Amino acid sequence: MSSPPHSAATPLGEYLARAGGYFHPALVSKQDDCGTSVFNGPEPLKAGAKVVNCPFSLAVTPTLARRCIPTSLFSASPSSGRKSRQPNHELMALYLCLHTLPPSTVSRIPGLDLEHRTYIEHLPGAATMRTTLYFSPRERELLRGSNLHGATDEREQGWRDEWDEVRGWLQDEKVRSELGWDKWLWACTILSSRAFPSSLIDGDKDNSTPVLFPGIDMLNHRPTAKVTWSSDVRSVAPSGTDGDGGDKGSLTIVLDEDVGAGEQVFNTYGAKSNEELLLGYGFVLSPNPAAVFALKLALPPSCPPLLLSLLDTLSLSNTRHFVPPSGTLPPALLAQMRLVVAQPDELDAVEARAVDADGARPKWEDVAGFVSWENELDVLDALEGMLHSKLRALQQGAAAGGGAAAADGVRPEVARMVEVYRQGQVDILEAAIRYRERLFEETVAKAEEEGVSLAFEDDDMEDIEEEEEEDEDEGEEEDGEESEEE
Repeated sequence: MSSPPHSAATPLGEYLARAGGYFHPALVSKQDDCGTSVFNGPEPLKAGAKVVNCPFSLAVTPTLARRCIPTSLFSASPSSGRKSRQPNHELMALYLCLHTLPPSTVSRIPGLDLEHRTYIEHLPGAATMRTTLYFSPRERELLRGSNLHGATDEREQGWRDEWDEVRGWLQDEKVRSELGWDKWLWACTILSSRAFPSSLIDGDKDNSTPVLFPGIDMLNHRPTAKVTWSSDVRSVAPSGTDGDGGDKGSLTIVLDEDVGAGEQVFNTYGAKSNEELLLGYGFVLSPNPAAVFALKLALPPSCPPLLLSLLDTLSLSNTRHFVPPSGTLPPALLAQMRLVVAQPDELDAVEARAVDADGARPKWEDVAGFVSWENELDVLDALEGMLHSKLRALQQGAAAGGGAAAADGVRPEVARMVEVYRQGQVDILEAAIRYRERLFEETVAKAEEEGVSLAFEDDDMEDIEEEEEEDEDEGEEEDGEESEEE
């Protein structure tokens, strides 16, 4: 069996070197079913080693795509049909797709400049993709009941809309027919799984767009990897260039820790949940320190204008929240729910407190941190229904997907990834349910301390009594076990 090639000696390594970039000479590239990984050689690498460098001149940016794709290809100037959106993503994906067209089709496009053939040839193909949009219909059934099921459908619809839009730009029928959904899906997946922010080139974080850095994107993700993205910006990109810094500057991955002999060299993509990893990258982590459960609060269909106004005034308009593994419910979610379940007179009182904030924008912590004891119980009651509903959906989806996992058309590695993701979601929800129960007990205790007698529905009292009986039974069982041991 031949030794894996040194990364610097691969076509991609030579491509980088011709432009002034490099792979560290100790690195080797190993191929497996999921693509190429980068490993250290037989000697340890010390912290401070520069493992890979990509000149900005090789970066794939929206500006480069505009420069390389001739306007003669379009029947009209490319523009997005979506409001407040420039077609950067569409142009980047189209640029990648054009590299994959047959030579006979490419020759029909005079002035087309495909500068990244070597890089494109080194990228993983569709056969190695494991993102949820590459799941078979049976594999998608494994996601039913989870947030990822809807997120996958939503992403596919968005990318298909882009694909239809881009094909509408093209005036050459041959090019249009060759630009199939399979090519578009591949290009969009490359962007979702390998792009970096353009602010690494121009420093403009407010208007950052996704860009690709050949070579830099070869390192796989490990959340605890200690590295620095060292951006050597030697010129300031003109305003509106979408991160194109010309030929000046480069991006380098620098190790901030030692890497042992023969060990894989990792990058870190930041804190990403398994939902984000599986949707955009095609893998999961177990355990994942960045695991979260996404909760989106649905506002009432006939939302009172005052409620909407308060949510805006208190900077509580974002109804999407993330619950960590501890199950701790986000305070902003609780504040929103206090307003949603509040009685009209309670909303008026909240508005009065907001107005009394000396003209400054009030903080929701000061205004909606507490409304009334009855309101608190209403919030916790609504939360109980929400959390149990989410948990049932996950459990029922798991039961329905169990048959699919054992059926033909489901890859074992996909079934394993989905199980890791789903179990992580179940664990967080169960922790959130326990957290809500503690909040309920604390709320009742605090109200009683203030001399407030809270009224419970009969069903609520039965639930409380059942919980107390279960606690007593568990205590008796533990006492019995201790006696037997003695």
